[in-house]
This record gives sequence, structure tokens and C-alpha cells, in this order.
Amino acid sequence: MMDKISALAVPPGNSLTDAPGKWPWERPARFSNPDDVIDYTVDSISNGPVRDDMIKMMLAGITVEELVEQITFKGFMAGAFTPDVAELVKPAIGIFLADMAIQEGFEPQMFVDEGPIEGSVSDEAFFKIMKEKNPELFRTMLEETNRMQRQFDDMERSELDYAMQKEQKEEDLNNSFMRVEEKS
Repeated sequence: MMDKISALAVPPGNSLTDAPGKWPWERPARFSNPDDVIDYTVDSISNGPVRDDMIKMMLAGITVEELVEQITFKGFMAGAFTPDVAELVKPAIGIFLADMAIQEGFEPQMFVDEGPIEGSVSDEAFFKIMKEKNPELFRTMLEETNRMQRQFDDMERSELDYAMQKEQKEEDLNNSFMRVEEKS
């Protein structure tokens, strides 16, 4: 949700009036060579508690793609490297993390699921997603569907009753003592 503009809010363009170099990413990067970034990142992750945390997160279902995005974003925010270098090192860091998981004995999930291909969402999948993401609408639709089914069943029952009554009347009329058969 966007913040409301107030008298104390920072006006747009304020960052252009700050002193340059205030933030780490505004100063020259610590590494400019992608190979140095890969070596530094691999060494940082390989040694110590960071390795265990990465393994735990991958076991928990966090994808390699998500971890790589966070690692490179944090590196940029810390001023370690520029965004273009971050993009260049992502594949190598991803391969390193996947290999680390395989060495630990499990197959990591590599990418965030993109979801179904356009036009291929089945009704079952639609309702499953709706039940999870919008349970109130799902409940309302389910109640309405049940109400309509009850009405249909009642209407069908009424039509069946009417047909049976009509058939019974015709049978009664045919078996009536007042019915006179025509002689030819």
C-alpha cells in the first residue's frame, strides 16, 4: 500500500539533493570482475553457518533461483558489486548452490514455478487455487452452486411427480368402469 503524501513526507526527487556517495551502492564497487565476485561468494557460502542455512532453506523448498536473487541483491546493496556484474554471476552461483544440495543428498528445486501455461487451467485447478487464495469467494460460489443444485433437484422431482401423476390419471381413466369400448 502506498504511503499518503503528508507535510512530513519526503518529496519526489529528494534523493537527487542528497550528498552523493551516502549509500554503499553509490560508491565504487568492491569487485568489478565477475570471477572475483564468484570466488568471494562461493568462499563466503562454503565456510561457516551460511552453508548450513542455505542447505536448510533449499530443503524447506526455497528455490535456488530465489536464493541467488537474494545473494546478488544483498551484494549490490552492500556495494560489493554493480547490478550488471550481479546479473553475470547469477548462473555460476546457482550452479554452485545446486551442486551443494546434490552433495548433501537431495535434488533442489531450481526455479520458481511459473504456473500453468496460458489457456490450460482446468476447472479443478481453478477451484483449488481459488480455495487457497480467495476462500471467501470460493465458499460463496460453493454455497450458490449447492443452492442451484437443490433447486434443480426440486424442479426435477416436481416434473417427475407431475409425469407420474399424469400417467396414473391416464391409467385410472383406462381402467375406469365408465369407459365404454367402441364396437366396430
